[in-house]
Amino acid sequence: MKPGKILIVDDEKDIRNLMREIFEEEGYQIETAANGVQAKAAWKTKVPDVIFLDVWMPDIDGITLLKEMQNDPLLEQTSIIMMSGHGTIETAIEATKLGAYDFLEKPLSLAKLIVIAERALEHTRLNQENRQLKQTLPEQILPIGKSKLISALRDSIERLAKYSMPILVIGEAGSGKKHFAKAVHKTSDRKEAGLLVFYASDFNDLAQKAWEENSTELLTQLRQIDGGTLVITDADLLSPQSQVILAGIMLDHRYQNAHQQEAMQLDIRVIALTKTGLENVHHKGEFRDDLYQRFQVMPIHIPALRQHTEDIPELIGHFINQFVTHDGLTYRDFTVSAQNIMRQYSWPGNLRELQNLIQKLLILGNGDIDDAEVKAALTQSEAAELSALEVDTGINLKQAKDQFEKAYLSQLLRETGGNVSETAKRSGIDRTNLYRKLKTLGIDPKNPV
Repeated sequence: MKPGKILIVDDEKDIRNLMREIFEEEGYQIETAANGVQAKAAWKTKVPDVIFLDVWMPDIDGITLLKEMQNDPLLEQTSIIMMSGHGTIETAIEATKLGAYDFLEKPLSLAKLIVIAERALEHTRLNQENRQLKQTLPEQILPIGKSKLISALRDSIERLAKYSMPILVIGEAGSGKKHFAKAVHKTSDRKEAGLLVFYASDFNDLAQKAWEENSTELLTQLRQIDGGTLVITDADLLSPQSQVILAGIMLDHRYQNAHQQEAMQLDIRVIALTKTGLENVHHKGEFRDDLYQRFQVMPIHIPALRQHTEDIPELIGHFINQFVTHDGLTYRDFTVSAQNIMRQYSWPGNLRELQNLIQKLLILGNGDIDDAEVKAALTQSEAAELSALEVDTGINLKQAKDQFEKAYLSQLLRETGGNVSETAKRSGIDRTNLYRKLKTLGIDPKNPV
């Protein structure tokens, strides 16, 4: 017998009896109600998994009752299907907007009734499981995958978590450098002491204030993670003042700027992230030799996704669970052929691009995701990148320049997660001027479309 419980709310006795007979033959537990009052009493006595609700009833209309159902915590995990003998598109749309799972027109198709009940029950069960999973699902700390490259990364995390030496993490944008750094911290004895992540440009700003104005802002933040871990993104962009402060922390376990008479003792592990390494800036004389040599003791290279595409099926499962449990998106499965297409793709944006693609597919479609849908999504992604390179000769030079600047700055903001300081540093534009330019070009830093 199926454990599903169904409540049928309809003022027509013949319809209630017919539906009861059909569903009881299928093994469902059935309750019926002829009006709104009976319906409320029924669902408060025995909470149903699925409710079939007629739009037209003598004491209350179905839309009004639907609103009450949606506001009752008892029915939070119940799927509601509206029914009407005089249904209109407007009523169906309104019911769907209010949260109804589906809308059926009378006369009812018996075969469709059974199918829609099964789907609604599955939807209810999935929501219940996702809710329970969300409450118990531990944070995924270690890198995901069974490939040799990812297995080696997990081994590196396990080893490095035991020690306190600085770490240099090298990898392409979106490959998971920050995730690796956080995994080292969260599996180490330092996990209770705190983690602080800085973009190099923001660290530079605070270091400059400490150096020139004797500001204590940076010291205050660092003292809050004493015994913990400091992560610096784009470490190859660190300023001379920042490097002096980091040298004190890394080499002597102390903090001191030009204005301090005595150094402040600090026990902080430093993990530096960079896309290309530190060799180039060190060779140019832009990176201190003592810091460079210290980081070279333990460099870790994060592989690009194209180097371990055999992990894509497992990564797909992880990201789907993440979006379903934490963002409430509807579960969709990827066919084997769709997964094969994804394994053959080069993923220039690495894990971040894969995550964004999966989120987009979950939002925009229903049912299993096939190879055609994946190809279309990847083609759109590539077309968007190519469109930024196309030249429109139908406009004047100033308009073309504005178009390029808007595309360039929007892309930088997306890569830096909307960080204006980092975008200013990478673009070579003064931050004040950058704010002015963003306003002129109509770019929202937090939503750079």
